[in-house]
Amino acid sequence: LLSIICRSCPVQRPVLQIRDTMARSLLAASALCATAGAFLGPAPSATSVAVRESSEAFPFLQRPEKLDGSMVGDVGFDPLRLAEVQVDLNYARGAEVKHGRIAMLACVGFVIQEYMHIPGADYQNFKPLTAPWTVPMAANLQILLIAGAIELSTVDKTYGETPWDLGFDPLAFQEGKSKAEMDRLMLGELTNGRLAMMAFVGMVIQTLLFDKPLMDMHM
Repeated sequence: LLSIICRSCPVQRPVLQIRDTMARSLLAASALCATAGAFLGPAPSATSVAVRESSEAFPFLQRPEKLDGSMVGDVGFDPLRLAEVQVDLNYARGAEVKHGRIAMLACVGFVIQEYMHIPGADYQNFKPLTAPWTVPMAANLQILLIAGAIELSTVDKTYGETPWDLGFDPLAFQEGKSKAEMDRLMLGELTNGRLAMMAFVGMVIQTLLFDKPLMDMHM
């Protein structure tokens, strides 16, 4: 009887309708929050956030992620972010060492070419940048054949763990050396190779600007 009276009461009906509306609104809001939460990632924990170190080469920049200092000679120098597109950094290191070795030989050859020549009128050009076009074609061809033979004989080591180690050690520098000593030798070769690459570019620019032998630059 009491429930019938409450249902028939004109004041109770609006209260029931308000409660029903509020309940439906709460359910809808809960559903929206659950749907929005599906698009949010987990909150980062204090242990998962790693602060990257500053680059040793550029202290005002962050060290690139892949250049973590584990490789010999790594000082975090990668302004063009080439490490980010490299799948294998060992292959990039092998290319760096190879170019450094070529640059060291090129610097020595650049200077020798200006002052020493083999007999023959075709080999007396003292300008290193134009000499390849004045010597016979066979002379250039034999250089290309030697370079190609070296590349073919070492192609199996190009993608290995140590692509810079070609097994060429006529003076036995590696015999009896510890890992720390070998790392020191590798660092010395890397440093000299990097310097030679920059030096060769400077030698070419200087020769193009002044058209004089490198050792004869007095005005």
